[in-house]
Amino acid sequence: MADEAYHIGASIASQSYLDGDKLIAVCKRSGADAIHPGYGFLSENADFADKVIASGINFIGPQPDSIRTIGDKIAAKVFITENANTIPLIPGYNGQDQSVARLEEEAKRIEFPVLLKASAGGGGKGMRAVYETGKLKEEIEAAQGEALRAFGSDQLLIEKYFESIRHVEIQIFGDKYGNVYHINERDCSVQRRHQKVVEETPSPAVDDNLRRQMTAAAVELGRKLRYEGAGTAEFILDEKNKKFYFLELNTRLQVEHPITECISGLDLVELQLLVAQGVNLKELGVLDNIQFKGHAIEVRLCAEDPDNDFGPRTGVIQKWSPANAAQDIPGVRFDTGVEDGSEISIYYDSMVAKVIVHAPTREEAVRRMASVLARTVIVGVTTNQKFLISIMNNPRFQSGTFDTNFIGLEKERLFPTPSISTVKNSMVAALLFDWSIRREQQVHLRNVQTGWRNMKWRNKQINFLVNHDKELQIQYDYQGEAANDKRHLFKAEVLAKEETQAATDVKELTINAVLFETDLGKQVAGPRGIQGCKGLLRTTIDGVQQIFYVAEVVRDVNDKSIFVHDFTQGHQVELVKVDRHLSKAAQSEDDRVTPYTSSMPCRILKVLAPTGTHVKKNTPLLSIESMKTEVKILSRHDGVVTMRVEENQLIDARVLLCSVDEVKK
Repeated sequence: MADEAYHIGASIASQSYLDGDKLIAVCKRSGADAIHPGYGFLSENADFADKVIASGINFIGPQPDSIRTIGDKIAAKVFITENANTIPLIPGYNGQDQSVARLEEEAKRIEFPVLLKASAGGGGKGMRAVYETGKLKEEIEAAQGEALRAFGSDQLLIEKYFESIRHVEIQIFGDKYGNVYHINERDCSVQRRHQKVVEETPSPAVDDNLRRQMTAAAVELGRKLRYEGAGTAEFILDEKNKKFYFLELNTRLQVEHPITECISGLDLVELQLLVAQGVNLKELGVLDNIQFKGHAIEVRLCAEDPDNDFGPRTGVIQKWSPANAAQDIPGVRFDTGVEDGSEISIYYDSMVAKVIVHAPTREEAVRRMASVLARTVIVGVTTNQKFLISIMNNPRFQSGTFDTNFIGLEKERLFPTPSISTVKNSMVAALLFDWSIRREQQVHLRNVQTGWRNMKWRNKQINFLVNHDKELQIQYDYQGEAANDKRHLFKAEVLAKEETQAATDVKELTINAVLFETDLGKQVAGPRGIQGCKGLLRTTIDGVQQIFYVAEVVRDVNDKSIFVHDFTQGHQVELVKVDRHLSKAAQSEDDRVTPYTSSMPCRILKVLAPTGTHVKKNTPLLSIESMKTEVKILSRHDGVVTMRVEENQLIDARVLLCSVDEVKK
């Protein structure tokens, strides 16, 4: 943790982290003699590295010429062809003519499917797989736009797209004296949107012979470049015939470097600093005859919604408790910068934390990761926690026989159809939490239970939207306090909305619940509005005692979410309390505008259906960008568009972007 921090500008990256002059000025102001460029932003920008060196400051990374030569994907292919032609390359086009017509021509020559890639960057930005001619022009324009926004260059290369491959990368390290070493491979084949989700080492697909070939190719490339510092040579691997092809060389430290540290016992950042200081790696000796131990896995815990095409999500973290907080699980590491109250904003990547485990075997590492994820509490922001647990429990992943199509092939198991049984206990916990809050808020007749009537009339009812999707109802009856010992007894039943009828009770309340009285705090006014109640909730449901962490997010009157972390299932469920006083007309209006209301601050990239356009269901209406990700808004039904925003407009959360009205016949 740094002991000094300097403000470098607004949260928008172009006004802060991408402004190299500001970073150099802060370096001089603070008296620092070196800049470590991190994982992204300017870490692969040769012009920035030149500026740093010209300012008399050490750049902790490769020489600017190396970044220019190999950091650009097109330049890298040219360099390999001319200087290291034994390294296999993917068939493709990397020419200077970047006209749409030429790119279309080359794509057809290579044969479909093809992969469009941003020449100047990585991380899945500006990358599109195209399977047919009709989609090519649209995808080229989209890839160029995304690449320009992310990397300042819209130059693309086109490659043959292999539909069944693994993504394997080799960690290399070089020094100023021509010494280049490798630190084995990492397998990054589990991906969504061409971005890594799970990384592991060693790769289940790489045997000793293949490892020798791949590491030799990576080291040869490093030596031809006279590479300095940390780098990662990325390859695609055809597992069936054991052939591999060069993808790119990332001229920086990778996000997934901790798993290499786990199995090697090395500190890669320390090695970067030593190389920058002029240390000779051969004389240092730590990279000779490394004794690799065990198996390591890293997952990226992200603020995104896997059930909705991995769309990014923002919000405030109400509770953050990593599983290693008590330091009782060996071989566990969390790399993160969040805490209770941290805000996940639109300005940066959606990653909240890296979770890393190390164990003697792959089987044990997978089990340990599943346990660690389930014991980690993150409440208040939608994340991919449940999805990551599903991966660890997936038979195909556990067997190690998967490729980059893993998520698509295992969709049914990774995204099971939601059922009442999986959320029943969370619904009960939300009911008990909500009841406790309302009871605490009583001002008059505090000794009279909430909802009390002289003559019992009907079961009390609360409707919840589960994870903004299916609406469920819980009916309940408060049975009173057992023996005046602060244990409150309830009977309840959870029903699907279609099973309920207005003003009708279920025949029998079959769930028996006991609430142990606890302090959940009070709702108070804060800088972000009303700060809701939260805390551990202890209960017994049908004879089984459970503990939940529950927090509420209050957005407005009659508009709040209750987040329930179920320690048994290992992830949170968001339950949006449905306003029972909302009229049918208001509900209809909500259905008309809610799908087209921004869920978070964003920027309008392109209006695809201007006002007056007649559209069919699932027609793209506009594309927006938030958290470095482009998302298309689709029409929910047939109708006529009324567009309410313009291209390049910055939009706050909960703003109506457009509406689609049915055509009256």
